Amino acid sequence: MLIDGYMPHYDVVERHRVVVGASREGACRGIREMDFMRALIPAARAIDDMRDVPRAIREWVHRIEHLPPDTRFTLSDALGGKLVLLGERRGRAVAIGAVGKLWKQHVAFLTLTAPEFHAFREPKYAKLAIAFWAESVGRDKSAVRFEARALATDDSARAHLRRWYRDIKPYTSFFMRRALANIKAEAEALVATSVA
Repeated sequence: MLIDGYMPHYDVVERHRVVVGASREGACRGIREMDFMRALIPAARAIDDMRDVPRAIREWVHRIEHLPPDTRFTLSDALGGKLVLLGERRGRAVAIGAVGKLWKQHVAFLTLTAPEFHAFREPKYAKLAIAFWAESVGRDKSAVRFEARALATDDSARAHLRRWYRDIKPYTSFFMRRALANIKAEAEALVATSVA
């Protein structure tokens, strides 16, 4: 897997998968063009209704709810910020990364290049690697996979990272299931458009 080259070892991991009625290339195009806001806003509203939401997540949800209705956020938009493109196999996979103190209420990601991300070892931080990839699973079908890995740079950061992930896992899992459903819809809509 592409992500293995950037983070073969990790402290926490999250994985999700969805089968898409599109070729591997079509699924990858869906990944690239999917508007994460379409998943984020309904997920944020549903999360807001849950009990015992950690304060940082609740504040994030309220910020999302007050964005203009036409706000879009694609993978390209993410790469225009503090996320760095770690690697890409066109039509197959993409891996992105970030470094920051993920457990802080307001995370300030560091600005790094892909080689700097790979070499980063400064204490009290966590490295986050995220990958999307598509695999053919039959004629005109593919599986879109998502994997997020995080690695702490020292024992203190590792304790913070694991506690933080335990608290947010239900919310990230919920959001990623919604995001993959939107990637599926995007890829299948592209197929339907090209056939029509």
